Amino acid sequence: ARPYEDAILLPSLISLLNEAGTSDMSAADFRNYVGKSTGGVYATLEIMSVKPTGWDDDIKVHPGVNMLTMLFIKGKCTIEKISDLFPLYTKMLTDINLDDSQDILRNALKSHLSSKKSSVASRGHSFANRRIRGRYSVMNFVEEKIYGVSSLESYAAILESVESDWEKVVLRLKNLREAILNGSRNGMVLNLTGDRTVLDAIMVEAGDFLVNSLPWDLGHPAPPTPDFRSVDHPWIASAEKEMIQSNPVRDEGIVVSTQVAYVAEGGRLYDVGDPVSASVSVVSHYLTTGYMWDVIRAKNGAYGAYSQFSSHDGIATLFTYRDPNTPEDTLDAFHGAASTILEDAKSSLIRDDNAAITTSIIGTIGGLDGSALSANDAGWVSLVRYLRGESALSRQRWRKEMLETSVDDFVDYAKRLKSWKTPSIAIVASQSALNDMEREMSMFKV
Repeated sequence: ARPYEDAILLPSLISLLNEAGTSDMSAADFRNYVGKSTGGVYATLEIMSVKPTGWDDDIKVHPGVNMLTMLFIKGKCTIEKISDLFPLYTKMLTDINLDDSQDILRNALKSHLSSKKSSVASRGHSFANRRIRGRYSVMNFVEEKIYGVSSLESYAAILESVESDWEKVVLRLKNLREAILNGSRNGMVLNLTGDRTVLDAIMVEAGDFLVNSLPWDLGHPAPPTPDFRSVDHPWIASAEKEMIQSNPVRDEGIVVSTQVAYVAEGGRLYDVGDPVSASVSVVSHYLTTGYMWDVIRAKNGAYGAYSQFSSHDGIATLFTYRDPNTPEDTLDAFHGAASTILEDAKSSLIRDDNAAITTSIIGTIGGLDGSALSANDAGWVSLVRYLRGESALSRQRWRKEMLETSVDDFVDYAKRLKSWKTPSIAIVASQSALNDMEREMSMFKV
């Protein structure tokens, strides 16, 4: 595994895999060849929490130290083009011309910086929400560093290095690629999705790809891949130290040029290892469609208001989208959510044979199931469940607990919300709006 310091380089490597040329084709020629031969081939980075060993059937708050960081090459093709697919995978993984990609990476980084800054101003709620979650979980912190507002600093630092010391950047990118290609076989996985005819036809090419293409033979044995369900990910120690220094539990303003605000508050409701009932998803959905909608959206005029809870990290957040109110007024409204649930538990939630609870259950399960998955999405969901260690029994138990949600679960959630453990806020707003707040906050200027 590469050291934690190389984590910020992963998006740059992904960009070059997707945009650069090869040893014998220009960037444009290679992309045209990919488009002509397949329905698309592209690289992605995935960071996912995995269940610790022995937790397969349990639903508990994850420690945040057991995680996977994986590079995926995804592609699709018709049965007639199967023979072209895996050679393209191999070429993308091994033959992308990193040495001559300075202009491509420079432009990609400038584009990412511009796009990210624009996104913070237009979708500040997602960045504020991610920023809060990164204060309580090491894995969340790593995700925020790569995808959140912190990535602006990372992109800027890499761009400066690209301009001042390209040879060093190339060396680091090559070492990063080599570490991935020379990985142990048990750290690699191939997932195939298709009907029986397609799967039968692809097996010969898939077998050849697995036997002769990966791992890449670099003349020295591949290091063993740890079982990350049993041990901490190697980035954890360094990331935890940086998390304490750069994103501790504190209130923060993220300064952008905007006439509205994106206000978020969050904290732990459950500690690591605590069992979590699926009923919390029902109550969180009830908050979004009830109190948050009625008070913050309909009455106070915010374009969006949401409640979010994750059973993986035990963290709950409340946040608004394009909020015209002062941040202090919105925070005061947040603080009324728990009391409203407790009041509803004595009135509307038990009226008409618990009809309001039933409605929330139906809405939550609808969000869980969604629409029918495409073959591509079904294959990916199945793979993620396998990698995370999610058993069919735990998923069935989650659904059963949703259906059994009672008024007592609403009361329990409200009491936990009233006693948030070390809550904190993140607000994306203009400098003047943040200056008007009578509270001490650190400032992050976009």
